[in-house]
Amino acid sequence: MQGEICNYIWGMGIRRLFIAIGILAVSSAAGQGVRFGLHPIAYASAQGIPYVDVYSTLDASTLAYKMAADSSWSGSLMVRLKMGDKWDALAFEYRSQDSASGAPLLLQKSVLAFENWSPVPVEVILIDEVSGQEWRYEDTLSLHADGLYLSPALLLDTLETELDLYQKSGTSVVPMANLGMPLYTRADVAWYAEVFVDSGQYVLRYQLSDLSGQLVPGTYGFKRLEVGVNPLKIQYNMEGVLSGTYGVELEVLDATGNALQRKETAFQWFDENMLSKWEVDGPTLDKEMFEARWGNWSRIQDYLGMIAPIATLSDRRILMNLKDQPDTALAAKFIANFWQNKAPENPEGTWKGYLAIVDKVDEEFGSKTMKGYKSQMGRVFLQYGAPSLVEERPFDGKNYPYQIWQYDQLKSPSTPTQQNQVFIFVDQELVGRQYTLLHSSAIGEVKDHKWQYHLSRHTNAGPDIDATSTKYGRDNFGERISNSLIIGNQGTWFDMYNN
Repeated sequence: MQGEICNYIWGMGIRRLFIAIGILAVSSAAGQGVRFGLHPIAYASAQGIPYVDVYSTLDASTLAYKMAADSSWSGSLMVRLKMGDKWDALAFEYRSQDSASGAPLLLQKSVLAFENWSPVPVEVILIDEVSGQEWRYEDTLSLHADGLYLSPALLLDTLETELDLYQKSGTSVVPMANLGMPLYTRADVAWYAEVFVDSGQYVLRYQLSDLSGQLVPGTYGFKRLEVGVNPLKIQYNMEGVLSGTYGVELEVLDATGNALQRKETAFQWFDENMLSKWEVDGPTLDKEMFEARWGNWSRIQDYLGMIAPIATLSDRRILMNLKDQPDTALAAKFIANFWQNKAPENPEGTWKGYLAIVDKVDEEFGSKTMKGYKSQMGRVFLQYGAPSLVEERPFDGKNYPYQIWQYDQLKSPSTPTQQNQVFIFVDQELVGRQYTLLHSSAIGEVKDHKWQYHLSRHTNAGPDIDATSTKYGRDNFGERISNSLIIGNQGTWFDMYNN
């Protein structure tokens, strides 16, 4: 574990550690898992002694659930956290009328104090009390300071609380619960940080910058540091700021202006009323300019649909807006800027290579009524690449034809890197191989913990629809983003885009 801050996510079926956008993921060999994040941030007391605030986040939709006598569903996760000789035990509990749909992110905090600044072994045990599954993780947290320590910026929620556990330096500090990069859609963005100074004269410089390093006006500032703990809580109003990814940058400067320590914390900002950076940078493309380099002007809307599977979260917001407006020149500009940003060394060549892949996807997954890249199989193929293994189950009279796609590793611009994920497609129509994505274990995809029931042709041979334990084949790692259990009506963002 590098530095003083690191995120963990426990995912499904992962047998080794990997790093992706600051996230570590691990789970048991049992195959099913919960999405759980551990976010430790080190601080210093007034005496210079280190302590760690540990924020635990659970995606409650990924718990196993049991049904109570009142027909409500409940799930529970026990967390045993040990750092060095310090430990804490947490219990996440969630109750709902629906066992998966709409379950929120749950947040808890632990505070562990240490005697000195030195590496601390970390051990975490997670126990799903309904399924009985258990996950264990061990690593080392690096604690280091040499008379000067700068904490990273902690991005805050607007929630104000008087709970002592969430008070720091006389102010309410509640982080934005997330399992990756926080997304802000409201005008105010706040963060909190501390600097400990043992002796000497230093200054903290802070600012907000976009991905290109450009300063956001009005966010630049300095704080003269005193001996002891120097807390800082800043709130920005993001009205008028372009949508995109931004970072809170902190630097401790000495008397000569040299930067001694530096930390950066990233987040996404989106305002549907604000244009994104690509819409204001660069020249406008007319038909002649576009066709000379990028393709057929009359197919621009088709090109937007082809790009959709590999778009980032912020790009997807833009695509939704472009889809509903007739401004072809603006769409052409987006396409050009998209590839120039994605592959600056060879944007046109990369785009043409991608078009060749789209053509093959159309051949493999297309039909007379739908282009292959618009199908759910085609979208998954374009977004994540070819699966590591395909298991095809033909029609047997009891179940609809279905396929299971297994991915050893998933890489997508819109989600963290993941390992050992599955996609289950079903052909309910039995006409022209119109496979629909029924369920996936991957982050951000359609989830249905009763997917095995929906594979059956609704005969008594199918699994029990009311089954709640894994012995009946229930899938407990789902996080449905659609409330519908009807196969043809379950959808992802991509399906909404194509409608």
